[in-house]
Amino acid sequence: MVDFRELVRLGAHFGHIKRRLHPKMNRYIWGVKNDVHLIDVSKTAPLIERAAKFLESVAADGKTILWVGTKKPAQLAIFEASQKLKMPYVNHRWIGGTLSNFSQVKKSVTKLLHYQDILEKSEKFPLYTKKEMNSISKMVDRLKKNIGGIKDLTWPIGAVVLVDVIKEGSAMREAHTVGIPVIALVDTNSDPSLVDHVIPVNDDSARVVTFVIDYLSEASLRGQKNAKEVAKKAKEKAAAEIQEKKLKAKGAAEKKTAEKKEVKKVIGKKETKKAVEKKPVAQKGVAAKAPVKKAVEKKEVSDKKEVKKAEVKKEEEPVAEEKGGVKSEQKKAAE
Repeated sequence: MVDFRELVRLGAHFGHIKRRLHPKMNRYIWGVKNDVHLIDVSKTAPLIERAAKFLESVAADGKTILWVGTKKPAQLAIFEASQKLKMPYVNHRWIGGTLSNFSQVKKSVTKLLHYQDILEKSEKFPLYTKKEMNSISKMVDRLKKNIGGIKDLTWPIGAVVLVDVIKEGSAMREAHTVGIPVIALVDTNSDPSLVDHVIPVNDDSARVVTFVIDYLSEASLRGQKNAKEVAKKAKEKAAAEIQEKKLKAKGAAEKKTAEKKEVKKVIGKKETKKAVEKKPVAQKGVAAKAPVKKAVEKKEVSDKKEVKKAEVKKEEEPVAEEKGGVKSEQKKAAE
């Protein structure tokens, strides 16, 4: 929680003179002293905390936060916060259309990258004259000031942090048009109607601006760390799931192989059992009866043939006897 006494010590409660008051800032004013409005820091502290939590959630979602502050008290704080978070920033001049027409602004970014490439290779490949190199160097310096901070700007943009909505009115209107949430440091002379998260403080003090921006950047940094942890856990979970799937697939393959082996064993046992069952039958004579039967049949056939031969022989004997008697009679008659 933000300490009230720290805000008072830094001078965050000092506003502008009475005649420069914007009516919509009345609810954030505590009173008047020496014709200067004093901001109620008891309302400022929870609003800073709320904005910090919002930025933390945005950073945790992995979205980009654009830091904008072109007035002198805010330039250094904005630059340091953006470098710490590795986020895009604008601290020299807001280029119109940065949010609403970024495709055109991207052309200037491409030009800057091209000129930087020329300067880097000029020592190895001196293709330009000294005068041309000086003009290119000046062009690079100018483009760096204007768009050097947004050359790595990526979408989606989760939030825009502004210092002084009067100075950054164009950026605030573009963000509101595009639908990007705005967190802004607002003084007593400003209109907070287009700001989603108002932080009523003295935006002309470098110490106050640095304190608030550092607090918001620390919250954003926590969000980034949480996002990294979540991503790491998700990666580990995905790796664990893949490993589990591999193990399941391996187990299923091993089970299938084991089942095939069991089936082969069962088939082998059945074949062995059949072979064992067939063997005793053959020993008992089921398979051996066939040649015996054939031998018996052959013997019966041979016996039948012999019987037939014997019968034929018996029939032939009387005939032979008759013939022999006739021959003997004829022989006797001849004598």
